[in-house]
Amino acid sequence: MVEGTIPNQLLLESEWNALRQMLKETYDDLDIIPFPSKLDDLNSDSWKHDFIFVRDLFVSNQNGDVVVARFREKERQAEEEIIEEWLMQQDVKVHKLPFDKNYFVEGGEFYFCPQENILFAGTGRNNTIGNTKTAELLNVGELVEMSTEAFHLDTVFTPVLNKQNELCLVIVCTQLLEYESLQRLQTFTKTKGIQLLDIPLEETIGLGTQLGSFAANCLPLPGILLGSSAFVSESVNLALAEHNITHSIVPLTQFRLSGGSVHCLTNEL
Repeated sequence: MVEGTIPNQLLLESEWNALRQMLKETYDDLDIIPFPSKLDDLNSDSWKHDFIFVRDLFVSNQNGDVVVARFREKERQAEEEIIEEWLMQQDVKVHKLPFDKNYFVEGGEFYFCPQENILFAGTGRNNTIGNTKTAELLNVGELVEMSTEAFHLDTVFTPVLNKQNELCLVIVCTQLLEYESLQRLQTFTKTKGIQLLDIPLEETIGLGTQLGSFAANCLPLPGILLGSSAFVSESVNLALAEHNITHSIVPLTQFRLSGGSVHCLTNEL
């Protein structure tokens, strides 16, 4: 996100340890996947891998089905094979998109709501045929597709789940949604009786050279929203309180430099 910037390694490790501790306190079962050193050994001048953002690598319906990513960026395609090897050792059914160059999906473009069986999907790095096929493989009941100026949907959008694991709120920067996508999302939330909360550009990925806080890049859990930055928007904080949502925050300033935050660094099986 900030080209040429070298993260402060000590601060990065401190922030990562704080995130890991928060996740351990939240989850009964947590896997920490070691970084595959062979990514650095394989033609490192050509590969521009980003394996730390495990969200990108696959998408799950949290019911035993997983779809492996198909990256647009050729420099990241080695990650697909490595995560597939790891997934094959887990108690899940691993699906792959058809071997067709026209299919693209990355996990950062998805948010899945298990209770309603709804899959939110972006089209920045994904495309419609990739999203549609993913929804089919995951047996998704409803696909809500959105187009945004951001490269991943999770940098401008997050659903919120109440303690019963039900979708109760949607947080999004409407400024970064294309008009038809905004119309579609507004219709969806109105039909479902879900409040749509608009946040400013500063609480997303940002735009151009102005890096945002990544407050929108959250991991939604039942009754909990894990993020790296507070929402300044009063309407968001009031709505979270009304639905008894705990907004837990762990700063991830150094990961933000590479364009990711809590949602990017985590994934669910």
